[in-house]
Amino acid sequence: MASTFSLSSYCPPSLLLQHVSEKHKWWPKSLQGPCLPCPPSEPCPSPTPSLWAMGSMSWAPSPPWAPKGHVIEGMMAHAHAIAEKVRKKNLENARFMLEIDNAKLAADDFRVKWEAEAPLCQSVERDCLALRKAKSDHVQIIATLRGNLDSLKEDLYFLKKNHDEEMGSMKACMTNEQVEVDAAQGPDLEAIMAELRIQYEGIARKNKGGLRDLSVQLEVKESGEALHCAQSELSERCRFQQALEGELDSLRKQVDVLEGNLGESSHKYVLEMDSLQATLCQLEEELSQLCLDMQRNKTDFEQLLRIKQNLELEITTYRRLLEGEESVPLLVRSAVDMIGLLAIADPLFIFHLFCLCLTHLVSIPQ
Repeated sequence: MASTFSLSSYCPPSLLLQHVSEKHKWWPKSLQGPCLPCPPSEPCPSPTPSLWAMGSMSWAPSPPWAPKGHVIEGMMAHAHAIAEKVRKKNLENARFMLEIDNAKLAADDFRVKWEAEAPLCQSVERDCLALRKAKSDHVQIIATLRGNLDSLKEDLYFLKKNHDEEMGSMKACMTNEQVEVDAAQGPDLEAIMAELRIQYEGIARKNKGGLRDLSVQLEVKESGEALHCAQSELSERCRFQQALEGELDSLRKQVDVLEGNLGESSHKYVLEMDSLQATLCQLEEELSQLCLDMQRNKTDFEQLLRIKQNLELEITTYRRLLEGEESVPLLVRSAVDMIGLLAIADPLFIFHLFCLCLTHLVSIPQ
């Protein structure tokens, strides 16, 4: 029975050596030499030249599980090469895992930076909202001041109007009254009072006008200063807001770029891991196939060994039938040795050899 066993698939060297040591324990002693040992009482005869010429084979000891036509050294070298390839694949897998860990650490660093920048961005946005609220408050204050200024102008206008009316009524009352004094004619009090009244009214008008102008100027000055301060502060806040918005946009772009790089790296490493996983699965399948082939070859060898034992029993039976148990011809012994040597090689050759031995036994003179 020809075997299709081959070490073209993967097999660890430790498993191979363990299998060899286990097989060598029950190695048949009759297969460790070119012939069976002779009894001490009889000389060891040389094999029949015709049988050796017919066999024309050189026996080289090899393990019982080794298939026909293969050399164990080449198989072991191939197994070591396969083990080296597996080791290199493991190192490459470890390198990929290290690169994946480095990428994860870089992603964590970028995430930490983003988390650190996010509160700053939120604080800037809150400051911008506060500035907008302050601006609206200043606008309301300016509108309130302008309303107060208009109301003060109206009050001043009504006060002036009331004062003019009172002065007119007082003049009318004073002109209607006539006082006569029987005394020497003195200075004209009416003319003096009229002159004093005119002077007082001029001073009052002047003071009121100056006071009104001064109050208006003070209010306008204060309002202008407040408006100028508010405008300068607002412009500064706007510039600061624009700078923060530009920085925020740049940070968002950096985050987008980093997320894109992280996605590409993750996709690439996922593809590489899938390919490595597929390679590992293929290696596992080949290893399981190798184990199945070894188990099948072991079963074939056990079957051949049983066939050998059965053939030896049959040869012993024929020998007892033809010659008897005490005298064994050299030809039968040599045939038994050759059959023992070739029991694991080829059952068809054993059958032909057995027929040839029977032919020689029949041709032996009685």
